[in-house]
Amino acid sequence: MRIDIPIFDGFDELDAIGPYEVFRNAAQGGSAFTVQLVTHQPTDVVAGSHGLRVVPDGHFAPGADMILVPGGSWLARSDVGVWGEVQRGAWLPPLAAAAQQGTVMASVCTGAMLLAHAGVIGHRRAGTHRSACDLAATGATVVRDRVVDDGDLVTAGGVTSGLDLALWIVERFGSVGLANAVADQMEYGRARPTTAPDL
Repeated sequence: MRIDIPIFDGFDELDAIGPYEVFRNAAQGGSAFTVQLVTHQPTDVVAGSHGLRVVPDGHFAPGADMILVPGGSWLARSDVGVWGEVQRGAWLPPLAAAAQQGTVMASVCTGAMLLAHAGVIGHRRAGTHRSACDLAATGATVVRDRVVDDGDLVTAGGVTSGLDLALWIVERFGSVGLANAVADQMEYGRARPTTAPDL
Protein backbone atom coordinates (compact mmCIF):
# COMPACT_ATOMS: atom_id res chain seq x y z
CA MET A 1 0.00 0.00 0.00
CA ARG A 2 1.58 3.26 -1.12
CA ILE A 3 0.89 6.18 1.20
CA ASP A 4 1.88 9.70 0.18
CA ILE A 5 2.11 12.43 2.80
CA PRO A 6 2.08 15.92 1.23
CA ILE A 7 4.34 18.42 2.96
CA PHE A 8 4.56 22.16 2.46
CA ASP A 9 6.15 25.08 4.29
CA GLY A 10 4.38 25.49 7.62
CA PHE A 11 3.15 21.89 7.90
CA ASP A 12 2.95 20.57 11.46
CA GLU A 13 5.88 18.23 11.91
CA LEU A 14 4.18 15.69 14.19
CA ASP A 15 1.11 15.50 11.92
CA ALA A 16 3.36 14.10 9.19
CA ILE A 17 6.32 12.51 10.97
CA GLY A 18 4.22 10.61 13.54
CA PRO A 19 2.24 8.66 10.90
CA TYR A 20 5.38 8.33 8.77
CA GLU A 21 7.14 6.53 11.63
CA VAL A 22 4.13 4.28 12.29
CA PHE A 23 4.01 3.19 8.63
CA ARG A 24 7.76 2.64 8.47
CA ASN A 25 7.60 0.52 11.62
CA ALA A 26 4.74 -1.48 10.11
CA ALA A 27 6.83 -2.07 6.99
CA GLN A 28 9.73 -3.27 9.13
CA GLY A 29 7.23 -5.65 10.73
CA GLY A 30 6.70 -7.31 7.37
CA SER A 31 3.71 -5.40 5.97
CA ALA A 32 3.40 -4.02 2.46
CA PHE A 33 3.14 -0.37 3.56
CA THR A 34 5.36 2.15 1.80
CA VAL A 35 5.29 5.82 2.73
CA GLN A 36 6.89 8.93 1.33
CA LEU A 37 6.86 12.66 2.00
CA VAL A 38 5.97 14.51 -1.19
CA THR A 39 5.81 18.13 -2.29
CA HIS A 40 3.54 19.63 -4.93
CA GLN A 41 6.48 20.51 -7.16
CA PRO A 42 10.13 19.37 -6.91
CA THR A 43 11.59 21.09 -3.84
CA ASP A 44 14.91 20.61 -2.05
CA VAL A 45 13.84 21.44 1.52
CA VAL A 46 10.56 22.11 3.30
CA ALA A 47 10.35 23.99 6.62
CA GLY A 48 7.82 22.79 9.19
CA SER A 49 5.80 25.05 11.48
CA HIS A 50 8.29 24.56 14.33
CA GLY A 51 11.39 25.05 12.21
CA LEU A 52 12.26 21.46 11.31
CA ARG A 53 13.77 21.34 7.84
CA VAL A 54 12.83 18.23 5.86
CA VAL A 55 14.22 16.84 2.61
CA PRO A 56 11.19 15.36 0.79
CA ASP A 57 11.29 11.92 -0.77
CA GLY A 58 9.87 13.24 -4.04
CA HIS A 59 7.05 15.25 -5.52
CA PHE A 60 3.40 14.42 -6.00
CA ALA A 61 2.40 11.96 -8.70
CA PRO A 62 -0.92 10.14 -9.15
CA GLY A 63 -1.19 6.51 -8.13
CA ALA A 64 -0.97 6.46 -4.33
CA ASP A 65 -3.36 4.13 -2.52
CA MET A 66 -3.74 6.71 0.24
CA ILE A 67 -2.93 10.39 0.65
CA LEU A 68 -2.53 11.61 4.22
CA VAL A 69 -2.62 15.41 4.57
CA PRO A 70 -1.04 17.02 7.65
CA GLY A 71 -2.26 20.26 9.18
CA GLY A 72 -0.32 23.23 10.42
CA SER A 73 -0.70 26.98 10.90
CA TRP A 74 -4.42 27.14 9.98
CA LEU A 75 -5.37 29.27 12.97
CA ALA A 76 -2.47 31.67 12.37
CA ARG A 77 -3.91 32.61 8.95
CA SER A 78 -0.36 32.96 7.68
CA ASP A 79 1.10 32.60 4.22
CA VAL A 80 2.60 29.24 5.15
CA GLY A 81 0.79 26.14 6.35
CA VAL A 82 -2.69 24.93 5.49
CA TRP A 83 -4.22 28.42 5.33
CA GLY A 84 -1.63 29.54 2.79
CA GLU A 85 -2.03 26.36 0.75
CA VAL A 86 -5.82 26.82 0.60
CA GLN A 87 -5.37 30.44 -0.52
CA ARG A 88 -2.88 29.49 -3.24
CA GLY A 89 -5.01 26.53 -4.32
CA ALA A 90 -2.27 24.48 -5.99
CA TRP A 91 -2.95 21.36 -3.90
CA LEU A 92 -6.73 21.47 -4.36
CA PRO A 93 -7.05 19.99 -7.90
CA PRO A 94 -4.68 17.04 -7.35
CA LEU A 95 -6.35 16.15 -4.04
CA ALA A 96 -9.80 16.34 -5.63
CA ALA A 97 -8.64 14.23 -8.59
CA ALA A 98 -7.09 11.59 -6.33
CA ALA A 99 -10.33 11.26 -4.35
CA GLN A 100 -12.34 10.94 -7.55
CA GLN A 101 -10.00 8.18 -8.72
CA GLY A 102 -10.67 6.14 -5.58
CA THR A 103 -7.63 7.00 -3.48
CA VAL A 104 -8.30 6.73 0.24
CA MET A 105 -8.01 10.25 1.61
CA ALA A 106 -6.83 10.95 5.15
CA SER A 107 -5.90 13.97 7.22
CA VAL A 108 -4.52 14.90 10.60
CA CYS A 109 -5.66 17.96 12.54
CA THR A 110 -6.29 20.98 10.28
CA GLY A 111 -5.20 19.00 7.23
CA ALA A 112 -8.96 18.37 7.03
CA MET A 113 -9.34 22.00 5.94
CA LEU A 114 -7.26 21.32 2.83
CA LEU A 115 -9.40 18.28 2.02
CA ALA A 116 -12.60 20.24 2.67
CA HIS A 117 -11.58 23.08 0.36
CA ALA A 118 -10.61 20.53 -2.29
CA GLY A 119 -14.22 19.28 -2.18
CA VAL A 120 -13.21 15.91 -0.73
CA ILE A 121 -15.21 16.04 2.51
CA GLY A 122 -18.49 17.74 1.59
CA HIS A 123 -21.14 16.81 4.19
CA ARG A 124 -19.35 13.69 5.35
CA ARG A 125 -18.18 12.86 8.88
CA ALA A 126 -14.73 14.22 9.66
CA GLY A 127 -12.51 15.22 12.55
CA THR A 128 -10.05 18.05 13.00
CA HIS A 129 -8.39 20.10 15.72
CA ARG A 130 -10.99 21.17 18.30
CA SER A 131 -10.44 24.86 17.62
CA ALA A 132 -10.79 24.59 13.84
CA CYS A 133 -14.54 25.15 13.89
CA ASP A 134 -14.26 26.42 10.30
CA LEU A 135 -14.61 22.79 9.16
CA ALA A 136 -18.31 22.83 10.02
CA ALA A 137 -18.70 25.99 7.92
CA THR A 138 -17.61 23.99 4.84
CA GLY A 139 -20.60 21.68 5.34
CA ALA A 140 -18.76 18.80 7.01
CA THR A 141 -20.34 16.82 9.83
CA VAL A 142 -17.69 17.43 12.49
CA VAL A 143 -17.10 14.53 14.87
CA ARG A 144 -15.11 15.07 18.06
CA ASP A 145 -13.11 11.86 18.10
CA ARG A 146 -9.44 11.06 17.80
CA VAL A 147 -10.04 9.06 14.62
CA VAL A 148 -13.07 9.30 12.33
CA ASP A 149 -13.37 6.53 9.73
CA ASP A 150 -15.87 7.25 6.96
CA GLY A 151 -14.78 4.58 4.51
CA ASP A 152 -12.50 6.16 1.92
CA LEU A 153 -12.14 9.24 4.15
CA VAL A 154 -10.23 8.84 7.43
CA THR A 155 -9.54 11.92 9.54
CA ALA A 156 -8.07 12.64 12.95
CA GLY A 157 -8.40 15.30 15.64
CA GLY A 158 -5.48 17.29 17.03
CA VAL A 159 -1.79 16.75 16.46
CA THR A 160 -1.11 13.56 18.43
CA SER A 161 -4.20 11.92 16.91
CA GLY A 162 -2.10 11.29 13.82
CA LEU A 163 -0.49 8.37 15.64
CA ASP A 164 -3.92 6.87 16.33
CA LEU A 165 -4.99 7.43 12.73
CA ALA A 166 -1.88 5.74 11.36
CA LEU A 167 -2.22 2.79 13.74
CA TRP A 168 -5.88 2.44 12.75
CA ILE A 169 -4.87 2.39 9.08
CA VAL A 170 -2.30 -0.32 9.85
CA GLU A 171 -5.04 -2.31 11.59
CA ARG A 172 -7.61 -1.75 8.84
CA PHE A 173 -5.35 -2.48 5.88
CA GLY A 174 -2.96 -4.84 7.68
CA SER A 175 -3.99 -6.54 10.90
CA VAL A 176 -4.87 -5.71 14.49
CA GLY A 177 -1.87 -7.76 15.59
CA LEU A 178 0.52 -5.68 13.51
CA ALA A 179 -1.03 -2.41 14.69
CA ASN A 180 -0.76 -3.48 18.33
CA ALA A 181 2.83 -4.62 17.81
CA VAL A 182 3.77 -1.23 16.33
CA ALA A 183 2.00 0.58 19.19
CA ASP A 184 3.85 -1.58 21.72
CA GLN A 185 7.16 -0.91 20.00
CA MET A 186 6.48 2.83 20.17
CA GLU A 187 5.17 2.50 23.76
CA TYR A 188 1.99 4.27 22.74
CA GLY A 189 -1.50 3.65 24.18
CA ARG A 190 -3.57 3.81 21.02
CA ALA A 191 -7.18 4.86 20.45
CA ARG A 192 -9.49 3.45 17.78
CA PRO A 193 -12.46 5.14 16.11
CA THR A 194 -15.55 5.15 18.31
CA THR A 195 -17.55 4.01 15.28
CA ALA A 196 -16.33 2.72 11.94
CA PRO A 197 -18.20 1.74 8.78
CA ASP A 198 -18.69 -1.88 7.78
CA LEU A 199 -15.91 -2.45 5.29
